[in-house]
Formats: sequence, structure tokens, C-alpha cells
Amino acid sequence: MAKAYIFLGAPGAGKGTLGEIFCKKTGVIHISTGQLLRDEMAAGTELGKTVKELIASGALVSDEIVTAMVANRLAKADVAEKGVMLDGYPRTLAQSESLTEILSKSSLETGVAVLIDTPREILMQRLTGRRLCSNKECGASYNVYTAKPAKEGICDRCGSKLIQRADDTEETAINRLKIYDTQTAPVIDYYKNRGELKVIPNQDAPIEENYARMAVILGL
Repeated sequence: MAKAYIFLGAPGAGKGTLGEIFCKKTGVIHISTGQLLRDEMAAGTELGKTVKELIASGALVSDEIVTAMVANRLAKADVAEKGVMLDGYPRTLAQSESLTEILSKSSLETGVAVLIDTPREILMQRLTGRRLCSNKECGASYNVYTAKPAKEGICDRCGSKLIQRADDTEETAINRLKIYDTQTAPVIDYYKNRGELKVIPNQDAPIEENYARMAVILGL
């Protein structure tokens, strides 16, 4: 039976990056709720417009909206065959309980909840320093503190302009972390009480080192 892996952690913790490597090595499907939401915004749907306003202010999208999108994605054939790694969901206790119900009705079994535990100062650097390639087909990501492009403001890969997302400013980053502390942190206790939590210390080190540490803890 395919498994569901739940990656937890504050914004900027590295869930997406570690999750991408994890999925490449294990073959499970990487589902990022952030990407699902950005796809809606790019499509210009009414849902996308609502989501854009919420994200720009640093607020969380409603549980109902996110849960519906995740449930639809988990019902796809590729997930049932290969398993899934969830990045950015669940973020609230209500979402955690909804996910447990969704999984109980699916062909998936819960693998493990993985907490990427990252120091707050590192989170702020990652959130406020992030720059993305404006060419969506390229999708390259940089950081003005830890992973600078060769030429300031220009993508190394395709030469397009780099942009800062509206939710990557210092004010918004601080607000996002406050929201995480009050609304998302209880999710950790939920999975800890269920005996499904693994804590992965994530330091200011090359991604390969952080992944190797995670692999040992997960027994990969």
C-alpha cells in the first residue's frame, strides 16, 4: 500500500526543498499546497483572486478551500500508485483532522509526519531573501543571503528578471511566523500524540547535509 508523508515546519523551513529531494529518491508524488494555490492565481479564477489577496496579507487560506484542493489531488491515480509527500498541508488542527479522515477513506496509509525544525533567524533570512525567476517555465529560486545569483536581479539559468513575491517582505514574513506559532504549531502536538512525529533538525548547512540527517532519522 502506498504511503502518505506529511512534512511540517514554519514558512521557510525548507519543506519544499527537502521534499523535492525526498520524492526524487523515493518516487512518491510531491504535492505542495502553495503550488496548488499559485496555479489557481495564475489561472485567474475567482478562487485564485481570493487566494492572492489572502497570501499577500500573510493570512492563511481557509481550511475548506485548501482541504478541497488537497482531497481532489489525493484522489488522482498517480498518488494511489506511488504515494504522496504533502508540503504545506495540514497547517491547522482542523486540517490535520480532515486529512486523517481523507486518508482513512483512501488507498493510502499514513507514513510519518516529519517536522523540519529550523531556527527562527534562519527562517527570516530565507523568507525575506528569496527571489524567484519571473519566467514560470524556468522556476529557479535564489536567496540574496545564502544563494545569490551570479548577476544581481538576473536568473543564472535563463537570464530573466528575478522578482520578490508579495509574501516575502519582512513585515509579511513576521506575520506569517506569528500565524504559524498560533495556528499551525498545534498540528505538531496532534501528530506527536498519535505517535507519528519525527523531528528533523534543519541547520544553515548545504541541503545535502540536511537531507542526509533526515534520511538517517527516517531510516531511508
